[in-house]
Amino acid sequence: MAEVKQTRRPEDSTFQQQRLKAWQPLLTPSCVIWTFSVVGLIFIPIGIIVLTASNRVVEVKVRYDTLCGSQTNCVFDVNIPDDMDHPIYFYYELRNFYQNHRRYVKSRADPQLRGVDVLSNLGSCDPLQSWDGNGTNHPLYPCGLIANSFFNDTFFGSVCKSGNCSLLAINDTWLETDIAWPSDKKEKFKLPSDFGDGSKYEENREGPGGELPLVTNEHFIVWMRTAGLPNFKKLYARLPKTDFKKGDVVRVNVTNVFPVSSFKGEKLVVISTTSWLGGKNDFLGLAYIVVGCVCLFFALIFFIKNKWSPRNLGDMKYFNFRKPN
Repeated sequence: MAEVKQTRRPEDSTFQQQRLKAWQPLLTPSCVIWTFSVVGLIFIPIGIIVLTASNRVVEVKVRYDTLCGSQTNCVFDVNIPDDMDHPIYFYYELRNFYQNHRRYVKSRADPQLRGVDVLSNLGSCDPLQSWDGNGTNHPLYPCGLIANSFFNDTFFGSVCKSGNCSLLAINDTWLETDIAWPSDKKEKFKLPSDFGDGSKYEENREGPGGELPLVTNEHFIVWMRTAGLPNFKKLYARLPKTDFKKGDVVRVNVTNVFPVSSFKGEKLVVISTTSWLGGKNDFLGLAYIVVGCVCLFFALIFFIKNKWSPRNLGDMKYFNFRKPN
């Protein structure tokens, strides 16, 4: 019986021999001019709509790390510059804090956060798997750089109208629930089945920054979703029933304990409304307008060039690269 000779030659098919039909458009001057014009005429109105929606958002920021200095319990006022209709959102903002650093982003144990292997297989939390806090080295729960740099400043506010201040009632007009993604709360952050009252893991929750929150704490869940830029804000509370009028004052009480001076950072509070596009962000609208204007500019340049010194195109029927039979 003859031996079958193995070969690495591809099959003689249209796909493997690269004989698939293809279409290569001929970019004539008219085609290029129309393409740039259409893109410009579409992008500019979109940019104007997006920018208008962003400008309707009322946002006010106050930097408080310089106002509070070394005070742990600090009070400062935020003046409302324009009418703000509910829902209103309260954020904290950090600047010059690089949550996007590769080593920082990797330093977490997702199985531990889901309640699995709580005190074992913590190698992914390097360099902070354990902590020698009270003379005994114990694994951390939760471990890692992200969890152990948790932003632990706390806030609550009062609204002052004509000199009379009223506290925003927690769980009524000041809500710190439903601030994290539902998918994170349901799937990614769970207590272990043997957690009980937490006493079993009490020692493990004492990290270098003090007692760590439960992994199901929504402020913790929000913090664990790392930001892509060094300046970022994260949602702290919702005000679903409260409206502010121009001239109102929001008196913010803050527990000022998160250190920022070591990395030359800044801490701010942000009070903002939203639009159908989300929070205030002029970049997207400006980007659409700029790209649209650039496209119209090039369309005009090509149009003038084509009218001033037109160039006749060759007849494509003469471009035959096949060998004669």
